[in-house]
Amino acid sequence: MQDELPATPLPAYPFPRTSAIEPPPALAELRAAGPLHRVQLADGRQAWLVTRYDEVRTLLGHPAFGTQYPGTVPMTESEDNLAAGFMFLKDPPEHTRLRRSVTRAFTARRVAELRRRAMPVAADLVDQMLARGPEADVMEALAYPLPITMISELLGIAAEDRGRFRRWSDLILRSVEGGSDEEMGAAFLDLQQFVVKLVDGKPDGTDLVSDLARHSGEPDGLTRLEIAAMAMGLLMAGYVTTASAISHALLRLLGSPQVMAQVRAGQIETTRLVEELLRLQDEEVGINRIAQQDVEICGVRIARGDTVIISRAGANRDPGAFPDPAAISPGAERGPHLAFGHGIHHCLGAALARMELEVALGTLITKIPGIRLAVPPAELEWSCDGMDVSIKRLPVTW
Repeated sequence: MQDELPATPLPAYPFPRTSAIEPPPALAELRAAGPLHRVQLADGRQAWLVTRYDEVRTLLGHPAFGTQYPGTVPMTESEDNLAAGFMFLKDPPEHTRLRRSVTRAFTARRVAELRRRAMPVAADLVDQMLARGPEADVMEALAYPLPITMISELLGIAAEDRGRFRRWSDLILRSVEGGSDEEMGAAFLDLQQFVVKLVDGKPDGTDLVSDLARHSGEPDGLTRLEIAAMAMGLLMAGYVTTASAISHALLRLLGSPQVMAQVRAGQIETTRLVEELLRLQDEEVGINRIAQQDVEICGVRIARGDTVIISRAGANRDPGAFPDPAAISPGAERGPHLAFGHGIHHCLGAALARMELEVALGTLITKIPGIRLAVPPAELEWSCDGMDVSIKRLPVTW
């Protein structure tokens, strides 16, 4: 009897990559072969990877997929474990209640007010770059300070406390080189204590935390620990992801001379440019969802309890949804990208992130029309060990 051939090994995910801003080639190869694939995770588990736009959009809005394993008893946040209250880890109906309360305070008017504040902040940061010039690291000069300032003003955090929470967040999110497990744990506890004190001490301000605190006694209001969990989640992710978006967008623009020339000449509308740059931004790992029941997608049976990884990068580069998907085409009539997700977990801070990206890029290009990379792209320092693909340093000159 002939021996059975060994099973073909599953692709190992995350895929190896060679660029800070371009997705791994394996992602495009799998997408061309089909919308769903089994992959092997680093911890030995298997998962489904979803790579095409239509399927990604469907799964992000599908009620059969949640954030918890079926039968999991939801944990309750406490002063020692605020992470249990993170909204992005909740499923309906708890997620619906939390989202409704926070959205009420996270208004377009508030974002417009923050834009008016962001413009002089960005201008001052770039002026400081110029004063120190003729070379600067955009990450430390603008990409980090601008979103840190804006998330702090949104939540009502004093200027003197911002350096502390950045250090804590960087340790927790593994953005600090050499950070140990002990340092990460200590930073998590310190940040928890900080946000609880923030909530307890901010009943009368005009910031988001104060707004939520004033409504905490109402039927749909949040408890003090729910407000603290929301604040902690925004602090941890509300500046890191935006800083990453600023650096990725600028690097892509600097590598596209024709587009940059059109931007400088005012031939490209900033808002449409930002949407294209967001579409093209890559993430290291996709969004994890768990099947709450047996469900069939594209003729494939996904069993209850299966992990599904939803690749926004794959969807946003899908040629079936975006012709010439690797090109920056602000004038093209494109459908909505999925950089901020879709469905009930669509990023709450999307409007704020868009605004900060528009202000940062607009200020840099206006004030430093001759801006260019100070090193060859191959020499840039970047990492995919944290929550996303992060550029460590982005040296520019002019």
